[in-house]
Amino acid sequence: MARIVLLTEPESVTFEIKKSPFIMGRQPDCDLQVDSGQVSRTHAQIIIRGDTFLLEDLKSGNGTFLNGKPLEKGQVCPIPLQDGDRIKLGPIKLRFELVASPKGSESEDAGVAFSDNNSSTIMGSAAARGFGLFEVRPEEKLKGILKINQALAGQVELSKIAPLILDTLFDIFPQADRGTILVKMGTSERLVPIAQKQRADGNDESVRLSRTIIMKVLEDRTGILSADAVNDARFNASESISNLELRSMMCVPLLDLSGKPFGIINLDTQNPMKLFTEGDLELLLAVASQAANSYENVRLLKSYLDKQKQDEEMRIAMHVQKALLPESLPAVPGYSFYASYDAAQAVGGDYFDCFLTGSNKICISFGDVAGKGVPGALIMSRISSVVQNTLSFTDDVAVAIDRINRHMCHNMAAGRFVTYTLGVIDLSTNRISLANAGHYALLIRKTNGELELFGSEAVGIPLGIMDDYAYEVVEREIAPGELFLLRTDGVDEAMAPDNSLYSTEKVLDFMKNGSTNPEELGKSLLADVRRHANGRPQNDDIAIMTFGRLME
Repeated sequence: MARIVLLTEPESVTFEIKKSPFIMGRQPDCDLQVDSGQVSRTHAQIIIRGDTFLLEDLKSGNGTFLNGKPLEKGQVCPIPLQDGDRIKLGPIKLRFELVASPKGSESEDAGVAFSDNNSSTIMGSAAARGFGLFEVRPEEKLKGILKINQALAGQVELSKIAPLILDTLFDIFPQADRGTILVKMGTSERLVPIAQKQRADGNDESVRLSRTIIMKVLEDRTGILSADAVNDARFNASESISNLELRSMMCVPLLDLSGKPFGIINLDTQNPMKLFTEGDLELLLAVASQAANSYENVRLLKSYLDKQKQDEEMRIAMHVQKALLPESLPAVPGYSFYASYDAAQAVGGDYFDCFLTGSNKICISFGDVAGKGVPGALIMSRISSVVQNTLSFTDDVAVAIDRINRHMCHNMAAGRFVTYTLGVIDLSTNRISLANAGHYALLIRKTNGELELFGSEAVGIPLGIMDDYAYEVVEREIAPGELFLLRTDGVDEAMAPDNSLYSTEKVLDFMKNGSTNPEELGKSLLADVRRHANGRPQNDDIAIMTFGRLME
């Protein structure tokens, strides 16, 4: 299996070589068709002979190049194509790949390719030591550091830092023909090219880097110098380095503020009369140290600015979510209602609502989305809208919860669900109808002080799991003086510094011995949970709703 990679910006395009000959040119019927007036109609072709692939020029007008060397018109290259070989058709750059590159090894930049061979023996290096030893060419080191500082002063965009670094390095090292900067992005260990520069605009050579050298530079935080990568005896064991066809190269690490490598700078020259020296390597290490500091400072600044922007967006989201909760609860004769909501993060997945439906009925809607933060808040906003819309058409609890569940099942995110309680109080009969979708049972304190778990025998599955589930509806009369409590698991599972939970037992005890006023009961329960946590950060959203029928 082989393929040709068309090196274009912003990303490359891959063509599988599935037939012989594989024709490349400007004609639409070519196997690889390129839109360039400098490419012949049928410019070149790849011939498959057994397990080998040969490149042939088809008497093109502007010539075919293999690894920078022109083929004679009509000539078949005498040596089989190798993985990573560079092909040029006029101005069009291609790369031949015999096999797919190992995971994580392929560059995201069209002009950079890695060479694989771990048999290399690397000697003669210089350790990265901050700004290096100033005893070696101190004036040039200081001048180089000042140039980097001047070039990068005031820059706050990462995309502009790396090209400016290379521009400055080309000024410091006039013998450099090509330069590349690669860094690790995010938490990935993969090196990604972020800047590339060539002194000669017409040079079509793609930069090929030895993974052996790169690993040595990163692992040992060492700068590597090869005075002549073709003939240098230190690299005789490494075919991958020999194939790079470089006359001289330097590769140094970029270290973050803690001294860990996060990237590399590579400079090379193909002029045998302008070889890099050990002094050049020391100079590059010093300049790279300052460049790395500048890059890291800008990266940290960008992270800080992004965090500020994110925090501002979360503050806006918090206000939006609060707007979805009722500003006030119904004020009706003979009843009292109270509710509170405290998110563990800026936004959360707990939910409550309480509103008049019709002229003499009150809807009680209370739920807990699986998960917190932004995902939970998004689902919370969805159920808030669904409940309001559904209850505007029906106050029948059985019909309403069926429709709410069906809607929540539609396109529900995988692994997400909502434990939920829906109740309707008929003020004319003082009866409550209730359906429970996997939530805590409604806790009632009777007038004699006894506790009742109302509807515990009829608890169904959470919303968003099964769209045709039949929820059972239970009813009871609300006697004067009875108190009702709904809460999310952020109450029962609130943790103290010693990891002990507030627990359901404490909720039951508090309900039994707490205030007879619904608002005072709800506020004091939240305060008792806070006392239990004793300063430990809230680990889950907390929602509490209390209501009751007043004594006549």
